[in-house]
Amino acid sequence: MPVRRKHSICLVRGPRRREAWRCAGVLARVAVARVTLTRMAVTLTVAVAAATALPRAALAADTRDYPAVASRGNGVAVPFQGFVGADGRPTPIGGAVGVDLVLGSTARPYLPCQHYNRQSGTGDTFVNACQEKGSYATYTRFPAGSGLVFPHGYFVGNTQPDLVRGGVLNTDWGARTAGLSFEFYPDPRYDAEYVHSRFYVDAFTRPANGWTYSVDFGSIPLLTATDPNTARLGGQLTVAGRPPAPGRVSMTIFGGTAHSSTGQPISSFAVYAGSGSSRWTTSPLYAGSQRITIVDTATRRQCMLDRLNVRGNVTVDFDLAQPGFGHPDSVCTG
Repeated sequence: MPVRRKHSICLVRGPRRREAWRCAGVLARVAVARVTLTRMAVTLTVAVAAATALPRAALAADTRDYPAVASRGNGVAVPFQGFVGADGRPTPIGGAVGVDLVLGSTARPYLPCQHYNRQSGTGDTFVNACQEKGSYATYTRFPAGSGLVFPHGYFVGNTQPDLVRGGVLNTDWGARTAGLSFEFYPDPRYDAEYVHSRFYVDAFTRPANGWTYSVDFGSIPLLTATDPNTARLGGQLTVAGRPPAPGRVSMTIFGGTAHSSTGQPISSFAVYAGSGSSRWTTSPLYAGSQRITIVDTATRRQCMLDRLNVRGNVTVDFDLAQPGFGHPDSVCTG
């Protein structure tokens, strides 16, 4: 199964293939919005206008600019075992989980694995430790019917293998970690059927067995649109009444509320890449408040729109020729 990543909202070319320094302003807002939405899991109570004033991500930094916390021992760990079916049995489909490594802080995040220029092959000092350069620190696939993908939890140590030259890199990532973001992708054949779940953790306070642990997330059941407490967004997508050209529109949606097997809050995300159709729709989401970010790649105009307490099928129409893409309550830049 190929790596499948959320589409960059500032590059036209495809999923999460971004040179961070080329779109610092946009990515800063998105990076912080992603972790903020997860931590807000109950509802989007922050006014939309506040989104434009979010702190900027430290995109021009390097791992070595961030201090290490020596008291963490071997590094940090998240007691998260992986995914199960809605009935608690092994997963009925295959999929993958991507993990973003965040340094710095939740308010001012730096993602070393996204600090990579594909054209020059340069980036963070330790980018060779990233399983997906320009994207996730790790990307772990699992087949249908498999056991738990992380039966003993997810660990970030202070050394990682050099995936390009061989040997070991002394990254101190475990001691430097500010947060970890976990994002689930179903097998592409079932992409439109299953909720893409995600959660973010930025507190590691429990020392044990030489590691420093977060709270226990247990496992996450895989849900479909037919399960209770899910939602789906969609509607018309036009430019002055005409369908937009293929690839012109990019959307990301974050939000919803659910809980892991241990009661920890989790949320969901969806991605839409314009196909040239005059209609758009998302994969299933957890019910709850959602933030839609839509980008017109032809004009580089971006709008963010919040919809509260979304449940079931909800229609949201967009017209790129209208102010706010047809929504006066949206917040736009560009």
